[in-house]
Amino acid sequence: MKSAYGLTIPPEDAELTHVGPGTPCGELLRRYWHPVCLSEDLKDLPKRVRILGEDLVAFRDGKGRVGLMFYRCSHRGTSLEYGRVEESGLRCCYHGWLYDVEGNVLEMPLQPEGSSRAHQIQHPCHPVQEQMGLVFAYLGPPEKMPLLPKYDIWADAAGGTFRATMGPRVAGASNCNWLQSQENLMDPLHSVWLHSRHSQLQFPSEHYALMPEVRFEETEMGIWTVMRRALPDGKDWDVMWELLMPMTTHLVHSEVPKSEKTRTIHFCVPVDDTHQVCASVRWIPPGGDVRTARDKLAPASRKDVSYEHTQRYPDDKEAQEGQGPIAIHGLEHPMSSDKGVVMLRRILRREIEAVRRGQDPKGVLRDPEKASCVPTNAGGAISAPSVTAAAGA
Repeated sequence: MKSAYGLTIPPEDAELTHVGPGTPCGELLRRYWHPVCLSEDLKDLPKRVRILGEDLVAFRDGKGRVGLMFYRCSHRGTSLEYGRVEESGLRCCYHGWLYDVEGNVLEMPLQPEGSSRAHQIQHPCHPVQEQMGLVFAYLGPPEKMPLLPKYDIWADAAGGTFRATMGPRVAGASNCNWLQSQENLMDPLHSVWLHSRHSQLQFPSEHYALMPEVRFEETEMGIWTVMRRALPDGKDWDVMWELLMPMTTHLVHSEVPKSEKTRTIHFCVPVDDTHQVCASVRWIPPGGDVRTARDKLAPASRKDVSYEHTQRYPDDKEAQEGQGPIAIHGLEHPMSSDKGVVMLRRILRREIEAVRRGQDPKGVLRDPEKASCVPTNAGGAISAPSVTAAAGA
């Protein structure tokens, strides 16, 4: 009789999974811009946010400027989430200290008139920029701050509109480590089983159940994943997913196989070591539904969210959270189908070393022309098999 007695659980891979200040991957991720909230979230109240293990508060002052600062007041530590938004900045509820968006102390109402102490205190804050309905923040060394990328698919709304969303990942996990979410996208073959054969079809087309030929390719900015499926009509359907460092992903989930270019960008936002959220910018065609066909099948759309239902019909959320708050890599036995996961981990370790050497990691942009229109390639393509391939079949 075999027994699990004496099983030793190895430690988690802290180098890749931990994201707090001073951690190897945390320092890597701090070399990029990350979404922290929606622009529309910042009205007449501040918003507390947490990203890369840092607790912060975002606000928009009466002049329309956005600030992002350490959430505790520099005076006595009261949370600035209870502060009052004013024309010039954010005022603490406890003793009235007023901060501008750059962390300067403008007023100390309860101090003697003429006191110079306000000019001696600098409240911790981070640079922010707004783009496509999202507020992006840079949490790294000021002298290493890169340009904020703008993607080519944002250049033209083509008669429709773009919609930004942010919150728990619609079709994935939130109560687990960020890397589990990213590795899920480097593991396209799970769609053949988890989303197609385990319980019910969870993708909008039954063609996703077809076993594809998969190719991974490292690019200048990240990784391409190309899946080729042979369709019943004799044509090939190529679907490309794309990851651009650090955490932007470009996917397509078509209701029917077709040639198309994705118009949606997702951002995996590490909240801390055991939580992550998703931000996205999606193009909505004129009169189109704000939800995709995939969204309508996703966990967030379920009417039955009982434990029994999730056991019977697990999705990405259950698969990723089922790996634990932080997946233990030492318990895994990677196979040939895990080439994308292995590639991503290898790239992350390499870029962590680049940061340690003081170099820019992959995907950091400093050329204004290149940053103003970053090319994306994700999408689908229908093609007839080549004559050579057909002759050799």
